[in-house]
Amino acid sequence: MRKAVKTVPVLALPMLLAGLGIVLAGCGGQEPQETSTAASKPTVPAEQEKKEAKPAYTVQDASEAAVVRGRVLFTGTPVPAKKTVVNQDREVCGKEQIGYPVRVEKGGIVDAVVWIEDLDHGKAFDFPPPVLDQKGCMYLPHITLMQPGELKVETKDPVSHNIHTYADFNRNVNLSLNQVVQSATISLMHPEHVNVRCDVHGWMNAFVVVAKNPYYAVTREGGQFELDQVPPGHYHLKVWQETLGEMDKEIDVEAGKPTAVEFNLQQKP
Repeated sequence: MRKAVKTVPVLALPMLLAGLGIVLAGCGGQEPQETSTAASKPTVPAEQEKKEAKPAYTVQDASEAAVVRGRVLFTGTPVPAKKTVVNQDREVCGKEQIGYPVRVEKGGIVDAVVWIEDLDHGKAFDFPPPVLDQKGCMYLPHITLMQPGELKVETKDPVSHNIHTYADFNRNVNLSLNQVVQSATISLMHPEHVNVRCDVHGWMNAFVVVAKNPYYAVTREGGQFELDQVPPGHYHLKVWQETLGEMDKEIDVEAGKPTAVEFNLQQKP
């Protein structure tokens, strides 16, 4: 006897196909759809990008400029000198090296850095070509100012030294100088304070300040400093010392009138 064939009503076919699609998808039978990650990334309007971009420093006429001068003073208990007993290369380095975490002369701090933070136009850079010397197992000068570019490091010592830089925005280097290789050039293109050390002689320590504009100065005897050809305006004047940290003051510079500023730094508790 012939068996009857069970038929599926036409109206039920769409439901059956839909159910079959769900099963296949759950088992990986459905091909994954390509998704665009570009749409998920936040976009910044062109006007906002232009506003957020920091303008480059531009050289402009300084006919209405003025002078900003002053002192960086020290208050509080004097910071004692740091003495290091030398155990190697004593014929060149001596028996003892003395470092000054804070050098105070005539009441003022020597080797502090003063600069105008938010000045993007004015005179041209006028720093001398930057040279950092290794002499008597010391880095000289202790503070070097330079515009973004190349720093020359040289040695006059008949012993080996190395140059090890510690930077946040510039590429760090670690290379050797000796009686055969007596100089090297380091590229420092981004403004920041770069610490330079010698791993062979641990007390050798200096800072290279890569300036964002020409309005930087290193304090001299008595903590005195001077910034010339400053365009009129309202600015943030900053001072930094490697042990005492940083301080900020707001100043107003008027055309043709000198501006006097005094900082007082003290040892942190």
